[in-house]
Amino acid sequence: MLVTCDVFMENVKSGGVFVAARVDKGGQLVRSATGVFFWVFANGSYKVTNDLAGQLVLAEGLSGTRPFDWHNLSLYVKGQSAYGMLDGRQLWNVTGVSSPKNGWAAIGTYSFELAQFDNFNVLAE
Repeated sequence: MLVTCDVFMENVKSGGVFVAARVDKGGQLVRSATGVFFWVFANGSYKVTNDLAGQLVLAEGLSGTRPFDWHNLSLYVKGQSAYGMLDGRQLWNVTGVSSPKNGWAAIGTYSFELAQFDNFNVLAE
């Protein structure tokens, strides 16, 4: 599955957005959702987690992202491998993503703050 989206963060201090694949829960149960979540933050960092709560960290580091600027996120997940791209360059690559095995694509924010999403695209294989 390939998930791509243009994102625009509007919160300078704690802004963050994500694209995700294989998300297994929604509605009332969303807080305990698992999947592959590719987060970028207004402070110039990124994190890849196996859960929406951000406790199961697969990768993290510096991204160079900042608020009030458009960024393109791409998340590719196939089998037990996943990689993420930011503005056309590969930022991370992980293996051993064993669960969940399927689910849906998602976009969202770190803590219900203002953000913009455009050109959301999902390619399922």
